[in-house]
Amino acid sequence: MAELTAAAIAQVTFILVGWGLAQFPHLVTPDVTLQNAAAPESTLKLLLLGVGAGAVVLLPSLFYLFQIFKRQEQR
Repeated sequence: MAELTAAAIAQVTFILVGWGLAQFPHLVTPDVTLQNAAAPESTLKLLLLGVGAGAVVLLPSLFYLFQIFKRQEQR
């Protein structure tokens, strides 16, 4: 069963990657390309900073949560 799931995931991934490569560099033909749809560089830098700060808070919390629920009940 796991092999079928992995094969389905791979197939969908390959279809989406192939579609993206076929469209490159257009997002919406012919008007919207990757270059003219991108946000300004200052916005991208602030987004990266925000994602990094969020990861610093979120990842240790998720690790702690998974450790709590992974423990076996002691009897």
